[in-house]
Amino acid sequence: MQSAPLTMMLAFLDVQKWRPRSVRRQGRRIRLFTLEAGSCEGCAMELVSLGSSAYPLGGSGFQRVQHPEDADWLLVTGSVTRSCAGDLASAWEAMPAGRSLVAVGDCAHDGGLWKNTYATLGGLHALSRVYGSIPGCPPSPASILQALVELAEGGSSPTGSHASSASRRSRQ
Repeated sequence: MQSAPLTMMLAFLDVQKWRPRSVRRQGRRIRLFTLEAGSCEGCAMELVSLGSSAYPLGGSGFQRVQHPEDADWLLVTGSVTRSCAGDLASAWEAMPAGRSLVAVGDCAHDGGLWKNTYATLGGLHALSRVYGSIPGCPPSPASILQALVELAEGGSSPTGSHASSASRRSRQ
């Protein structure tokens, strides 16, 4: 039987193995602004979980910001409702050049459960060019973080239409 300090150290080393390495965009962190565009808020809650100590968002090269003017990427959750479409457009226009749009969850991607209702405009792919999609209903914080890292590493054009390998897997 191992002593408690040794067990804790081994557990810490195991955690360090799965943490993604730091990704930086032109020498700085990628700044993320999140917007819930209307749905059950499951994906939004999973994004909030990325701020906990269990998920190294900051150590992976990302930073959450409070204003779209400070953001590089706009993370959208939920199918776009008619009442939130103006907020989405305002946030997008407020972002500086080089911005990217990322759909988080099935609803943001294609409208999910609410794609054919009178109150929604559907998912982001029907409305705009999307840099990447993170599939799931809702995706786990770990899969969101991994997909963000993949997008940051594999994205060649911040405004191009690029789907992460996670998104490609969900469509097969």
